[in-house]
Amino acid sequence: MKAQHINPFLESANSILGMFQLSPRTGSPSLRQTPFKGIEVLTVVGVTGQLRGQVYLGFSRNDALRIVSNMMGGASVAELDPMALSALSEIGNMICGNATIQLSQNGVAIDITPPTVIIGSSVEVAAVKI
Repeated sequence: MKAQHINPFLESANSILGMFQLSPRTGSPSLRQTPFKGIEVLTVVGVTGQLRGQVYLGFSRNDALRIVSNMMGGASVAELDPMALSALSEIGNMICGNATIQLSQNGVAIDITPPTVIIGSSVEVAAVKI
């Protein structure tokens, strides 16, 4: 994976989350060969086309609730109910959709799948390449 393919997703995350007065911390982008673990709320979006794989947006439960609260105009959201999960799915759509547009402007045609939100205290996700 090249930085020119990853950077649109990072830039999009900063831009989209910034709309909700949030400042994300970007870790070290990497291709993972081991399970992705240690995150309580995970939004997964598949990527197809000229690039293939998954985008993982991981949050602590508190950060996920803060994101949803900001999306709801500052109203305090205290639980990850169906509306909150829908909002987290929409964040995944917005971030990946924006990155898709940026990539297409650079000649890379991709599409994204509907997001899946996974919640739990011991979530472990491994993508198997076939």
